[in-house]
Amino acid sequence: MSRTLISLVCLFPALALGQPTAPLTGRTQVVNDGPGDQTEPHVSGALVAYTHQSSLSSSEIRYHDLLTGVDRAIPTEGGYDALADISGNTLVFTRTTDASRIFRFDVGADGGARELAPRSGAERRAATLGGQTVAWQELGYTAESLPPEIFAYRLDTLALTRLTEDTSMDRSPAVSADGRVVVWTRCVTSFDGCDLWAAREVEGGYEVSQLTGPEGEESLPDTNGEVVAYVTRSLVDGVLESDIAWQPVGGGEVHRLALPGVDTNPNVSGPLIAFERRDASSATPNFDVVLYDLRTQTYYRLTETPESETLSDISMDADGLVRVVWTVRQGGNLNVYAYVFRLPADCTRTPIKDTAAVCASPGTRSLLGSLVVSRSEGALEVVSTEFESTGTGVLCVDNGFEASPATAGWVWLGVGLHVGPDELREDVTTLARRVPLQGRLALSAQVAGRPGSAFRVRLYGEMTCDIGPREETSQEPEARYGQLVPVQVESRPEAVAFTRYFVPSGYEGKHIRGGDSEAGGTPDAEPLEEVRVGCGAAGGPVVLLGVWMFASLLLRDRRATRARSPVVSRR
Repeated sequence: MSRTLISLVCLFPALALGQPTAPLTGRTQVVNDGPGDQTEPHVSGALVAYTHQSSLSSSEIRYHDLLTGVDRAIPTEGGYDALADISGNTLVFTRTTDASRIFRFDVGADGGARELAPRSGAERRAATLGGQTVAWQELGYTAESLPPEIFAYRLDTLALTRLTEDTSMDRSPAVSADGRVVVWTRCVTSFDGCDLWAAREVEGGYEVSQLTGPEGEESLPDTNGEVVAYVTRSLVDGVLESDIAWQPVGGGEVHRLALPGVDTNPNVSGPLIAFERRDASSATPNFDVVLYDLRTQTYYRLTETPESETLSDISMDADGLVRVVWTVRQGGNLNVYAYVFRLPADCTRTPIKDTAAVCASPGTRSLLGSLVVSRSEGALEVVSTEFESTGTGVLCVDNGFEASPATAGWVWLGVGLHVGPDELREDVTTLARRVPLQGRLALSAQVAGRPGSAFRVRLYGEMTCDIGPREETSQEPEARYGQLVPVQVESRPEAVAFTRYFVPSGYEGKHIRGGDSEAGGTPDAEPLEEVRVGCGAAGGPVVLLGVWMFASLLLRDRRATRARSPVVSRR
């Protein structure tokens, strides 16, 4: 993967600058903030499944109805229950006694939890569910297959399919909402050599294919059945970057959100990707939950608190109602919250009548690019970013943005000079003008003046998004999680492996999915106790699960080349 220094110079300031657009409010709900630790939430419609740990040796699965507020526990029957997933009214989870096994529980049905595909000596964990398909990680299926393998199980036909048969480390399975696609990570060792694989349901079984190549390190895939989102880590100019990327399930163009900081734990529902990001440049660096809308290329910030919000999940209904859940540490305990809202219903072209008004209050108008040009010692430098759009745009220049005013400046759109030193002077604070947009162009700027002087450039397009129906706002937690602030971001196709960059304006974890914890591979990762799920101080099954989860913290992901294998038959 290649990325120019100029692009990085442009991306970093843009995240911290710009002005917020119209807020989109929703309803915050407390799922559980009682005694003990509540963690690893997953959501499907109005139901949230999560792990409740009252002590190091006691853990149960609970489910919460966001509509009624009813919160119930699944009887453990003497086991240590953790790591649940949910689809519709069905939950699956890991129960550890003398071994770790996968159980199913149906909300509202008679009877308790039932083990899936019982097998003597089975060591199973990391169950994920979509539609009628459950995927899990299984250790020691045969004496020759000590590394974990991935299995798919159908709840309707009871068919069990072994998707992997190799000596690699197969982990982090995820299933699409319709149950037709399973994705996972395959590692050569416990530490590196990892890449992403997918199994698509076909007549008679599954077609298994390799998704990623050798350009970076991948982990934590999730899929909506059409695209696969994942974490990709690679060195860029000597700096380790952890970003969110996605690509079609069947292969094709790869996209990457190239944002500074650590981005992790993507979860996909419909056209939305929810993930956590840590901006080390903020006043209180921690993980916040953010969203990305694949339809409109719009980036939303959901939380902004002194605490870290992690282990998020997302569910979007057919009518556009979205629910996001996450874990946050408060007063020494882990608690689970939910946010319910609707995204903008539609995006249309809106004529530009007053350029000064657009610069002063862009509303939900699309931001195509944003630059902050600061004068430093030495030779003058040009900073640049690219975008793609058509129609008419508004170019906004804010001289002296968070600095002293520049005495001269230049702004180019493509090869055309649109602002020169005869207009951008020390006594000029703002400039606004219409500019033509014709396909892919570079927005570039240069500043002259005393060291420390600066100006900001913003370029808005004609697209605006209508806000859909809003949910009633809860009073109690709204002060903590008050708004979704939508920000249009810029995209730039590239001729290399990762083909898009995104520059947000106005904005400005780590994840255990079925036991595979990722800390982004950076020194700034959250401490282990932040996600103390399944760890025990005593012997027996609690230690087995705890040791397994702790060991998984060491795992890292990497890409290998694309490959395709024959159809795997159901049994």
